[in-house]
Amino acid sequence: NVGANGLNILNSNDNTTTTVDAGNKDVKLGDSSFSKIGNFTDSKVNDTAIRLVDNRTGVSILVEQIDSSLNLNDTYNSLISQGTYSSNQEINQNGVPAYFLYKESGEGYDSDIYFAKNNQNYKISGTNVTYDNSEYFINSCKNIIDTIGGSSSNDGKISRW
Repeated sequence: NVGANGLNILNSNDNTTTTVDAGNKDVKLGDSSFSKIGNFTDSKVNDTAIRLVDNRTGVSILVEQIDSSLNLNDTYNSLISQGTYSSNQEINQNGVPAYFLYKESGEGYDSDIYFAKNNQNYKISGTNVTYDNSEYFINSCKNIIDTIGGSSSNDGKISRW
């Protein structure tokens, strides 16, 4: 997860960085969009879900619009209390509360990340994320959180904090 296993979330390792693909800025997700992330190809799952895959690393990310009437803090606390996840973390990603949940194993982990932006709730999921690809996965998710919405007023420039 973000805080365990010696992860460096400040991104000092060049091979774990993610970049917004300036040539193709938008991936459509329902009535929202987010900036395309370099090295990832996207495929529509349904009207409210997109799968992103980086064939080079094997990292796969599912981004979904979920029920906007849910209180994500309550959802997060409920999921923690069920004991299904081995670790969790709440972060403020550039002003957006994001709830990270992990199911860890010896080789890697599964992750569910919940956040709300522009009155819409979202869930980002990753399965079988290896610890070697953990920073890359986390940084890619942060890029999605930073750029999702109706506008691309940041012109592809993102801030991770």
